Amino acid sequence: MTSFDFRDTLETFKNESLCMQDLSRLLDAHFRQRIQNWPGFCFSFIDQAFLIWGGLTLVIFLMGQFSSVSWMTQATFDAALTGVGIASTSGLTWTLIDDERLNWVIFMWAGLMSVGMVVTACGIYGCISAIMVSLCPLWMGLCALGYGAMAVGMRSHAFTAACLVHTLAIALLYHQPSWQYLTTGLVISLTLVFFSVVPWDMQTDEVDTPA
Repeated sequence: MTSFDFRDTLETFKNESLCMQDLSRLLDAHFRQRIQNWPGFCFSFIDQAFLIWGGLTLVIFLMGQFSSVSWMTQATFDAALTGVGIASTSGLTWTLIDDERLNWVIFMWAGLMSVGMVVTACGIYGCISAIMVSLCPLWMGLCALGYGAMAVGMRSHAFTAACLVHTLAIALLYHQPSWQYLTTGLVISLTLVFFSVVPWDMQTDEVDTPA
């Protein structure tokens, strides 16, 4: 288990390095630009990927909350949007994280989103009530799992916080059952928008380079 020392993060932000050690040059340049341009709104490819997922998520869950379209039609539409999101954001970010230590992030999120699509489709098309009433906790949980994996793998305090927010939000869903889709859409999408405009920290292990 990776341990986190929040004092390191405070020191990191003071030094404007965001705890990035021996990342690829593209990643290093990306995050340095984030600090230098803050609070400017010049969105990099990674920022754009966050915004795309934020927008798609909001559309999907707002439809679930307010649309009168049938569940099966929505499931088909949502699966198409999710597929578009996976393909487009993977293409945007692949060149920036084309490092064998970080490619797992794309594969992990693609896998989580695919699992979510399959379970959702099975629940709706198979009329499995246990799944249908748990779709919002399912997607919130998948996001929490993804952020948790990133928090450990990238040793990021920001993603640790995102994991905790999504985990705690699952409990909120059961206190507001009639607004589950709206709550889920807002939590997931606003988190993604937050990461697109606010610098976030990460660490990687130092790699010895030949002299």
